[in-house]
Amino acid sequence: MDKKTQHQEKSIKQGKKDEKLPENSKAELDKKLDEGVEESFPASDPVSVKITK
Repeated sequence: MDKKTQHQEKSIKQGKKDEKLPENSKAELDKKLDEGVEESFPASDPVSVKITK
């Protein structure tokens, strides 16, 4: 297995762990997105949501 494949597998495993964190639940991400939309209205800039790991 080459280094690129090993790195990809490690990233996938980390991603699955991140999905299980409470702060990355769908409800929590939706809440953060809603807050971002409210704070940026009526600006034309796109909303930025920061996901922690």
